[in-house]
Amino acid sequence: MKYLLLLSVLFLPLCHAEQVLRADYRERPPEMQALDSLPVGPLIEVLDTAAQRVGARIEWRYAPFVRSLEDLKSGRVDLVPRVLFTAERMDYVHFLPSIGTQRKSIRFIVKAGQQASLRSYADLQGKVIGVKRGTAYFDQFDGDNSLQKSLATDDYLLAGMFRAGRLDVMVVLDAEAIEAQFHKIGFSDYSYAEYQYEQSVGNYYGASMRHYLGDKAALYEQLGQALRDMRESGEIARIYHRYGVAPPETEE
Repeated sequence: MKYLLLLSVLFLPLCHAEQVLRADYRERPPEMQALDSLPVGPLIEVLDTAAQRVGARIEWRYAPFVRSLEDLKSGRVDLVPRVLFTAERMDYVHFLPSIGTQRKSIRFIVKAGQQASLRSYADLQGKVIGVKRGTAYFDQFDGDNSLQKSLATDDYLLAGMFRAGRLDVMVVLDAEAIEAQFHKIGFSDYSYAEYQYEQSVGNYYGASMRHYLGDKAALYEQLGQALRDMRESGEIARIYHRYGVAPPETEE
């Protein structure tokens, strides 16, 4: 009897072990960033909370976005915050329910004093444009093969290329992130061009389609429902407010 009791005690934690989900994060202040090598920000807390509700735990890894996309394809990671919805990505990304929409103006950085050199989309022709590999900006720009685009894997490399004079223009999805990189390298000789592209985008967590079509469909669906419940109850907005960040707008 004692032997059977011991076996049951040893086996119990295995039966109730929490599911570990691997997720990537990157520098996207103020929504997520590394602080003392730890992930912080509302996007981190929202996903941690939703995972806990479904009996899972997030194991975070700091990685550039282009690597995260490749690892979503292969299934090396389960989840990536702030993945813009595109038709192309639907082949390898299962998009969890949006936590809301945000105004994300696409802006263009030029050298200080040259704001008027870029007043319209047509002014991009003939300029060397710094672009982050794997990032979706807007359809016209993304599909325009007539533009001279110079690719880099992250904001740090783009900031260095711009400072070195290798770029005429830099296209920017997250102004706070690139400004943080400029600050780190002590560079301030830049300004925002007069032209910018206005858009409203959904804020999605992207999950690995490979795992969704495999053995994690039920878990991803539960996680998606937890996020939907948090959005509708206002919990996501409250988390954002605790960080002093404007929350995504929810649909009426």
